[in-house]
Amino acid sequence: MPLPFTTRHLTQHHPTRPLPWLPWIASALFVAGLLAVLATVIAVATSREASGLEVRVVDADTAAALAGARVVIDGTPFVTDDNGRVTIPTSDGQVSMLVEYDGYVARTGEVSVGSGTAQWRVPLRIAAEQEAQEDTSPSELTGVLTEVVTQPEQPATDESGEATLAATPPASPTTTAVQPATELAGRIVDSAGQPIQGALLTDGTAVEITGADGVFSIDPQAFTGDTLRISASGYADTSLTLTQAGGEPVTVQMQLQPIKAIYLNPNISNTPEDIDRLINLINTTEINAIVIDVKEELIFYDTQVQFFRDVDTVSPVLDLPALLQRLQEHDIYTIARHVVFKDGLVAARRPDLAVMNSVTGDVWRDMNGVAWVNPAIHELWDANIELSVELAGMGFDEIQYDYVRFPTDGDLSTMDFGIEYNEANRVSAIQKFLQRSQEALRPTGAKQSADVFGFTVLVEDDLGIGQDIVELAPYVDYLSPMVYPSHFPDGAMGLDGHPNDYPYETIEISMSAGKAQLGSALKLRPWLQDFDFFDMIPYGEAEVRAQIDAAEAVGTSGWMLWDPNNVFTAEALGPDDGNMSRFESPSAVLPGTGTHRSLGRLLHRR
Repeated sequence: MPLPFTTRHLTQHHPTRPLPWLPWIASALFVAGLLAVLATVIAVATSREASGLEVRVVDADTAAALAGARVVIDGTPFVTDDNGRVTIPTSDGQVSMLVEYDGYVARTGEVSVGSGTAQWRVPLRIAAEQEAQEDTSPSELTGVLTEVVTQPEQPATDESGEATLAATPPASPTTTAVQPATELAGRIVDSAGQPIQGALLTDGTAVEITGADGVFSIDPQAFTGDTLRISASGYADTSLTLTQAGGEPVTVQMQLQPIKAIYLNPNISNTPEDIDRLINLINTTEINAIVIDVKEELIFYDTQVQFFRDVDTVSPVLDLPALLQRLQEHDIYTIARHVVFKDGLVAARRPDLAVMNSVTGDVWRDMNGVAWVNPAIHELWDANIELSVELAGMGFDEIQYDYVRFPTDGDLSTMDFGIEYNEANRVSAIQKFLQRSQEALRPTGAKQSADVFGFTVLVEDDLGIGQDIVELAPYVDYLSPMVYPSHFPDGAMGLDGHPNDYPYETIEISMSAGKAQLGSALKLRPWLQDFDFFDMIPYGEAEVRAQIDAAEAVGTSGWMLWDPNNVFTAEALGPDDGNMSRFESPSAVLPGTGTHRSLGRLLHRR
């Protein structure tokens, strides 16, 4: 399928504050054609009538799935998938199991297999942690393999009555029998009963992620809290108490919850009167969320993250705890906008962390004279992630990364990142930053999102900035393309004129293309235009509403309105529909009984 727009590389920004805003700048880049349909992943369900093992390998500390782990059954090796799972057909009887993963301590044991598929969960501990626990008593290493469906024969037990499994280096594992442990098992589904992949369950410490089948199993040794928060992209949060299990699998049904947000620029609006005006807009219209700038070079609240205090970029114009409390009193979903790699202040004060100029040896600057920090440097990752975890702890529902990309708008040929500047390295740097941040944020219950160029939904490469939405999607709850019609070039997407004159078509075409790439629109929540751009037609009620209608027609998980002056077109917004169902509790359906149990008030605040 040919690209529905002119093939040229354009850079995109949120319209800069204050006015005037910067237009797109053309630079050279080859744009690959968009495939009509991405490859379909077909999940093959294993029959429960056949004998077999379903093994899931996870990190013992975080419960994160370990993809690519090696599972050896009676000498035959198998490898786990992206969800840490592998299904192995085998005969009835006793089999030996060895589980290995690079950098982790191997586990091994004897497993009994009967009719049906036995499900086992195998937590592995990092080797360095094991070395630090050499004097750990054997009782602290019990229940390593935990079976959740088929009950195998009882193995030998130690003096405490629990089966033990020795932890040994991968090269020479020792074999002992293991005792299966009772687990809370179940399934997460949507309102139509279809499984939800990637749903997160956490007690604030450990996490569990559902696979394509929506199935979860909770190890009581890893999950110590009484209540699990459950979340998934596009759905209202809910909760589940561990005491509800009763040994019987549960089905948790989740409801769609679109987030509809306005933007708060604290440099423009931070007085009590301005905050009241925005809260009133939210309370009287369909808006249910607000995006608040917390970091854009300067940090707008009194952070305690030492890195940013040391570089002196803290400028607390916001009393953030007080503001969050006010917003929470009105049940408003809060999103922290966190600018990452366009950070000229850090680049100037820590040039060792900056993008360098390979010709001059100085800090590289874009065409506007702005320096950038190097997205490949882990010290920057750690500092920004620490800031995000702090924000989640303060009560934000979501952390939204902006400028989570490589630079544009300058002499790109002179940029020096200390690594080869190619697409694989660019995508890997952004991907791994988001992955590390996701792992840190998951136990807090806060969502993670990323602002991306509008063109990312229309192409299949990284646009030269490290933003390939297919590669980044697994590491965020939401991707937010900045699809402002004013920022596309004349004739883009096959339109007969400038996209600014076609607000509905621009959003419908771009969001449909993004949905085709991702296979679903549930991770898409676009930024929409609520501002005028130079001498183009002004945007009022009709233009803003047309964009909203297009996004909702495609099925995105809501939308966000951008105006740098915090003045929004109220006439374009529908009435308050009371749709913040994330503050209500759905039910867990117990299969086979037709009865329901109330889940109680969900934990929507940390």
